[in-house]
Amino acid sequence: MVNGQINIFDDVLNENETFVIVVQGVYNKNGQLIKKILREYPSLDHAAMQRLFHHLKDQYLTEPFDQNMVFFDITVYTNEDYAADNIYAHTKRHRFPGDEWTHTSK
Repeated sequence: MVNGQINIFDDVLNENETFVIVVQGVYNKNGQLIKKILREYPSLDHAAMQRLFHHLKDQYLTEPFDQNMVFFDITVYTNEDYAADNIYAHTKRHRFPGDEWTHTSK
């Protein structure tokens, strides 16, 4: 089951937009959340970004959590820039329950 918006790719900002997908593990270290980049995929066109995003969601749905890991985070950025203003799509898989993704879109 997926919570939130189902189709998060309903708007392309412009015809030649490029995307970056960043997969992170988020860890609880002494009460503070620490992000660790696990994978980074730059220079994707819209079609490649959609395919890879869905593949990564499938792959990380069964990926075991490391010790102290709170959630997996997959973020799609536009304009090859990791700024909050350029977040196109964002999804998390929390440790408990660990069998679904939550979605947020721009």
